Amino acid sequence: MSKRARSARRLASLLTSKSGTFVRIYYDRQIRRYRVVWTNGPDAAQMFTFAVGARDEVPELDVSTLLWDRGTNNSG
Repeated sequence: MSKRARSARRLASLLTSKSGTFVRIYYDRQIRRYRVVWTNGPDAAQMFTFAVGARDEVPELDVSTLLWDRGTNNSG
């Protein structure tokens, strides 16, 4: 696993902890960028703010280049 991939995994863990919702980060090969995906919880701007706060812990990953995809789960 590359350093960037490890940083993406670490950032997903940090964002999950900070936001209180499960966050997944994966590399989208079609667009050649990392994508941050979560359901409900904070909006994209708040999640980005969390990522900026954690960027020193994931130096191999440029948080400004990530794509932010928040979904919703309206069941229940």
